[in-house]
Amino acid sequence: MKKMFFIVAATITGSTQLWAQTADSTKTKQLDAVVVTATKADLKQSQTGKVITVIDQATIRNNAGRSVSELLNSQAGFFINGANNTPGTNLDLYFRGASNGNMLIVIDGVPVFDPSQPNNTFDLNNIPLDQIEKIEILKGGQSTIWGSDAVAGVIQIFLKKDNKKPLVANGSLAYGSYNTWKAGVGFGGRSGKLGYNVQYNYNSSDGITSAHDSVGGKGFDKDGFRQNSVIADLTYYASDRLTVRAFGNFSKYHNDVDEGAFTDDKDYTAKNANEVGGLNLRYHYKGVVLNFLGSYQHVDRSFVDDSTDISSPYSNYSRGKYIGNTTTVEGYGTFRIADNVQLVGGIQYIHQNTDQSYLSIGMYGPYSSDLSKDSAEIRQVSAYASLLYTGTNGFNLEAGGRYNNHSIYGNNATYTFNPSYNINQQLKLFLNISSAYKIPSLYQLYSEYGNKKLNPENSTTYEFGLQIQNEKKSAYIRLVGFKRDIKNLIIFYSDPVTYASYYINRDKQNDYGVELESELAFGKKLKWTNNVGYVDGKGTQDDVKISNLYRRPKFTWNSSLNINLSEKFVVIPSVRVIGSRLKGPYDIGPEKQPSYYTLDCFAAYDCKKDIRLFLDLRNITNQEYFDIVGYDSKQFNLMAGINFKF
Repeated sequence: MKKMFFIVAATITGSTQLWAQTADSTKTKQLDAVVVTATKADLKQSQTGKVITVIDQATIRNNAGRSVSELLNSQAGFFINGANNTPGTNLDLYFRGASNGNMLIVIDGVPVFDPSQPNNTFDLNNIPLDQIEKIEILKGGQSTIWGSDAVAGVIQIFLKKDNKKPLVANGSLAYGSYNTWKAGVGFGGRSGKLGYNVQYNYNSSDGITSAHDSVGGKGFDKDGFRQNSVIADLTYYASDRLTVRAFGNFSKYHNDVDEGAFTDDKDYTAKNANEVGGLNLRYHYKGVVLNFLGSYQHVDRSFVDDSTDISSPYSNYSRGKYIGNTTTVEGYGTFRIADNVQLVGGIQYIHQNTDQSYLSIGMYGPYSSDLSKDSAEIRQVSAYASLLYTGTNGFNLEAGGRYNNHSIYGNNATYTFNPSYNINQQLKLFLNISSAYKIPSLYQLYSEYGNKKLNPENSTTYEFGLQIQNEKKSAYIRLVGFKRDIKNLIIFYSDPVTYASYYINRDKQNDYGVELESELAFGKKLKWTNNVGYVDGKGTQDDVKISNLYRRPKFTWNSSLNINLSEKFVVIPSVRVIGSRLKGPYDIGPEKQPSYYTLDCFAAYDCKKDIRLFLDLRNITNQEYFDIVGYDSKQFNLMAGINFKF
């Protein structure tokens, strides 16, 4: 806590010292940036009280060679286990202390899931950073507009689209530590009424050992990774009012896997195929915008632990296959009722099923389990509406609700109430009170540990804070406090008497925290960016409180300096500090994992307008740290490459 208060104080002090300066026109975050994730309508940030962070294309370019999870890990509130491990590692996304699966991921308006996973969470490994144009992070409970899983917030990823020119091509090539290769090529344009865009990316790495060799000299092998990804987008501009868009995203990767914490395995492999395709119709006329969106997602994961290398006496051979399917159909629109009043409303249908099989052969004989897609399925239908008032006097308000019907547990509802007030062009105050929910996953309902009596997790989130930018837009601060109360938290439970294990609803979970984000520009040459976060919470079962933010740090700090040595040459040193955290309930080792820091430096040189060379140095001081007990994180590593467009 003392460390957090010191950093917050230092950042605010630096901000106030800069406030009075008449710095040059270098721009920081702006309150007039347009965002769409907040309400599914085009709004300026000054017109909504939602807490939104926009990662623009310039920021993405300054993270070339990294993954989506590595970029998100540098944002306020994020801690992604696996982002710093060998490529292909399972990613556990913890946001503002919420458990994995409570941050909804949306790609171009389509909520994406993986019904084959225990928590129904989409795998961010499937989206290369080079394919992304922009990311919007919407914080707080957002189920009224976005539905299930938006308990802690929403990440909307906007992929690259067509260009108004007839043809624009782009490419990238990078090489780095662990014999890592990243390459991409794409082209897009518009011919008459037809727009198109295709992007292909390849990623391969020898990787590092996943399991940590705590003794040394055991000869743990490296766990490699190979991936091919394609996105395709075809848009027909039928008229000034109507556009029709067809899209597809395809990713396949395979990687090596170890047996577990501190345990190597030399013939354990995994394959993952992810496909998302769909159709989007958009019609607008005067004050009405109508959207129809249909999509289909297919996930196919498989694991094989062969018998040539036996790392555990309990299993000589195992194989598992996990298939998940999601169909989403949604129609929604925005209707301008008056100059300052809009109504957003829609209906959404989601169907999910999974087909899973597992076989293990070991010293206690064969063991198998199966789930059939004909029985392991759910359907849900939702209707939602929200009223938006954007006043000329600086007062804004959003109020709305959602009703959801689920084929297993029945009905639930959410609401949102979000007033904000722009005192002037430099200062905004806001308050958010919203409820959210997360439905039980197919695994939690139908597996051998399943429980069809599960209720959805229901939460209420309170956010309050302020945003400030100076008149020259060279300094920006956002300070947010939040409190999240969850009822019916879904947990995995083992009976201490019978040893039977299954999923249950815990009584409640109460989390709270604070975030500070700032950007300070010193003329055109220097910009200092910071975000500091603190979160704490406890679960309650039968009136007994439990500290249960496992694997999640209470304190995080990310800081970077953008140093423009010239118009063509930028250097960005950065530091990341992660506080101590509780180990997982089944992890080996001490109750608390120690805090750590990493120091990085990114440099880029623009040879020409559309040709950029870059060098990314990560963990320069070669820190040894563990996000998960028993699994190695990358020590000093680097990536160098070139990006071009013509």
